[in-house]
Amino acid sequence: MIKSQRFYNYLFSYILLTIILLLIMSVVVYNNFLDTLRDEVERATIASLDQFRETLDQRILEMDQMALQISRNAQLTPYMATANGYGPYKAIEELKQYLSTNMFIHDIVIRFHARTPEQLYATSGTYGIDLFFEDIFRFESWSKDDFIRLSASLTAPVMRPVETVRYNRVVDERYAVYLSPLPSGSDSPYGVAMFLIDESAFRSLAANVLGEYNGMLYLLNGDNEVLYEYAKGDAGVGSDSVPEQLRAMDGDWSIANVSLDGRKYTAIRHISAKYGYSYVALMPTDQIMRKVDESRLLFNFTFSVVFVLGVILAVAFSIRNYKPLQKLAGIVSSQHQADGLPDARGTDELDYISTAVVQMAKEKEGLIHRLHSQANALREQVLLSLIKGKFKTREEWEDMLHFSNLRLDRPYFAVLLFLIDDYDKFRQDNSDSMQNLLKYSLVKVLEELSVEAGHGFGVELVDGRSIVFLINLNEGFDDEEVLRELAMEAKQIFHQYFRFTVTTGIGSICSDFTAVSRSFIEASHAARYRLVKGGNQVIFFRDIEQANRKDRWYPVETVERLVRAIRQGDGQAVEETVRQAFGHIPENNMPIGAAEYICFDIVNNIAKTLIELDIELDEAMSEALERLFVPHFETIEELERLVTDICRNVCRFIAGQKESKNIELLNRMKAYIDDHYTDHSITLESIAEQFGISPSYATRFFKDQTGESLMRYIDGLRMRQAKRLLKTTDLKLKDIMLEVGYVDSTNFIRKFKKNEGVTPIQYRNITNSGT
Repeated sequence: MIKSQRFYNYLFSYILLTIILLLIMSVVVYNNFLDTLRDEVERATIASLDQFRETLDQRILEMDQMALQISRNAQLTPYMATANGYGPYKAIEELKQYLSTNMFIHDIVIRFHARTPEQLYATSGTYGIDLFFEDIFRFESWSKDDFIRLSASLTAPVMRPVETVRYNRVVDERYAVYLSPLPSGSDSPYGVAMFLIDESAFRSLAANVLGEYNGMLYLLNGDNEVLYEYAKGDAGVGSDSVPEQLRAMDGDWSIANVSLDGRKYTAIRHISAKYGYSYVALMPTDQIMRKVDESRLLFNFTFSVVFVLGVILAVAFSIRNYKPLQKLAGIVSSQHQADGLPDARGTDELDYISTAVVQMAKEKEGLIHRLHSQANALREQVLLSLIKGKFKTREEWEDMLHFSNLRLDRPYFAVLLFLIDDYDKFRQDNSDSMQNLLKYSLVKVLEELSVEAGHGFGVELVDGRSIVFLINLNEGFDDEEVLRELAMEAKQIFHQYFRFTVTTGIGSICSDFTAVSRSFIEASHAARYRLVKGGNQVIFFRDIEQANRKDRWYPVETVERLVRAIRQGDGQAVEETVRQAFGHIPENNMPIGAAEYICFDIVNNIAKTLIELDIELDEAMSEALERLFVPHFETIEELERLVTDICRNVCRFIAGQKESKNIELLNRMKAYIDDHYTDHSITLESIAEQFGISPSYATRFFKDQTGESLMRYIDGLRMRQAKRLLKTTDLKLKDIMLEVGYVDSTNFIRKFKKNEGVTPIQYRNITNSGT
């Protein structure tokens, strides 16, 4: 291993890959880490600043609403508050009520204009204006005269900056003052409400804005005057210089880098849309970068550790990958030295193995030729797997296409299914080898015809009569007319040169290989519709969509007439009824499933009738009947011919049995029953007495002549009349029952349901809804 150049190639490649990946990671981190961290700090500060703004705006709104409520309070009008006696006391109590509901305000003071002597009403009592401003609240930069001038000209609320106030001549505290005219918005207010706000109320709201960072928080009015400032850590900035530095920041939200007192800051400013106040947060930029430096140190340490681990893994992977190559080279050397290959030692292992592979390839050339001969079989297998939906992923599909040499690189797919018409005759007229040759020719013709539209590949299905053809269409050829022209041209060539016809079923065009199986199913379904349309047709799946519900009606009465005609041996009626029963399917454009069901039920009713008549069938009729239950027939016309032949033979047999019967007696019995079947008193005995025969003979005679019992014949007449009345009249069920000859309603309903499968009321609802 130490002497192998191939081993070192592996090792250096892995180490180089590790270095490249680490460098890429380093570039990405260094280019994006600072901005990402800064953005996170700014987003956190913006969220906190917005919360501070919302809270303070809410407090200001509460003071505005409180001033409005004071102006509407009857106890706080100038007249009531200044009245001698109980008025001032009541005014103070009312103010205390407002103060008790708001923890933000320290005190509320009201002044009424043009009242002498000059009195102020506060929650703590009433004061002369001189006493209030000299002894109770002595402002550092705001005097009584300033207050009087401001309150006299005040027409809208205003807030004064936080400043130091000597409280009761003893304690220095800091307060902000919010003044609102009474009433607010009036051109000539009668007074002013003054709200004293302790600085601690602002501080409790501002404490969480800066988070873990040092910095400054400012509240500015519309003239960029500082109303309140909050400092955290050692980031103190003179308030006089702040407005000038921040004046250039525009918009509701602004973020900028500013330099104040020789130090760089990141400034975030938000202007309240409601009151016009500006909320400004300043954070030292070097404080943010300190976290970046700490993270950079951690990153460098991580980089070094990862590099060392990468080198260790590179050595391990190099050994792991080289060992099999070394072992393979040794095996090849030991196995093929007798064939003229040199010793593997001292040479590049891959070159040595390549030489051995070339030599083995030459030795196995015969085997390769034999493998190529199997390519067509593999291609057919892959094609069948594709159309049957066995490939679930594109990787699976592309691998099999590569090995089978199938080119399916065009954007659209469609499946065509070709059924050889009259397949029994096709097999009789052609030997096995000729059949295979004709099918092969069919596929080749289709492949040649599809060259202009794309690529086409055909394969024979296991039933032998079907050729499935997958066409991979070019861009711009995803049109059903292209498929129609291809099928029509192929059909013409087959008929002209090969003397046989085909029925073509065409599935829908799809753009995804996973939908090929669906197109195949559609093509198969369309080809099955040959049963209805006949052979030598081109049928699109979209053209055989199920008709609406009323077109799917089952020809019950036609099948009943067919059974009666068979029982009576009436060959002419049988032929006419068979033609009507099967003609119903193409006339009503029945879907293939419904058509097959109707055909099966017609055949089943015929077979059941033959069994009930206890007719012994000869060998030819037995074979014909067996063909009805095995789907050898291809079209309805073929099935109709077979059914007609069987029924005609049965009718001849039944007619021969009836030649010795008394037809005149039968006709008289039928005429009598037709006239009296609505009479509920008619019985087997009364009919036999009418014609002078015994009841048992009457029953046997009538069944021999008609194929059904006498009482069943009467019930049939009554049921047909009952159905007609249910369908065409609004008579009640009881009246219809009496009209057709029944007395017992339970017996009538039971017989009706047995014959029709539904109750009389259900039959009326069905027939009325159908119309």
